[in-house]
Amino acid sequence: MQRPVLVGEYDFTLDAKNRIAVPARLRPAFGEGIYVAKERERCLGGYGPEEFRERLDEEASATGDGSVARRDAKRFTASNAVHQELDRQGRMTVPARLLEYAGIERDVTIIGAQDHIEIWDRAAWAEYLAHLEEEADATADELATS
Repeated sequence: MQRPVLVGEYDFTLDAKNRIAVPARLRPAFGEGIYVAKERERCLGGYGPEEFRERLDEEASATGDGSVARRDAKRFTASNAVHQELDRQGRMTVPARLLEYAGIERDVTIIGAQDHIEIWDRAAWAEYLAHLEEEADATADELATS
């Protein structure tokens, strides 16, 4: 079966039990559950089991065999991740420590990021997206003058 490409931007609200609904269009990618892990931009990543294994392998291969950096990268990702099954409404429960890391209190934006989803505090995503758009404009201007 071919993996779906995860795309789009979706706004949700965290409920009182720290549950977030995975967008219906993206749910088929998480039929075997979802691994939620810290991402570097102060957001959370949601991965299917195969994609999460690939992420761990990529991090391990980015550093030298047996190096402290390699072990640290694997520790950071694996120790901070949780595996969740989606409930009948397509929701997952996100631990408070992960929500705190991402600065998520109530308003959430979930984006498709090709092979995984990212879960952002809505205001933080809007700020980050504005930054990306500014850089894209600057890059386009630079290419036009080259």
